[in-house]
Amino acid sequence: MLQEQPASGLTISAFCRLHKVSISSFYARKADMAKMSSPKVAPFVKATLASPTAITAMTTQAQPSASGLTILFQHQTGLWSFPSTLPARYLLEIIKGLQAC
Repeated sequence: MLQEQPASGLTISAFCRLHKVSISSFYARKADMAKMSSPKVAPFVKATLASPTAITAMTTQAQPSASGLTILFQHQTGLWSFPSTLPARYLLEIIKGLQAC
């Protein structure tokens, strides 16, 4: 039925009314099907919070941040370090970029 609805040309409400299916059941089943069909992606990066001393031992390129803590990402492309004060939205963009690697 989920595949028939778009081809019917009817809105979901009209389609559900015609087939005597509740709209909430239709959307619940649609969500279940989407979960089953979406690929399972393993985490690609391990994030740790380390002190500047630990960073120096791991890489010579790391610089301690103003707060003294650095976020480290171990990725297949190498070890990435960022100051813990870096805004979350920037980290999110970096992680999205690393997913493409």
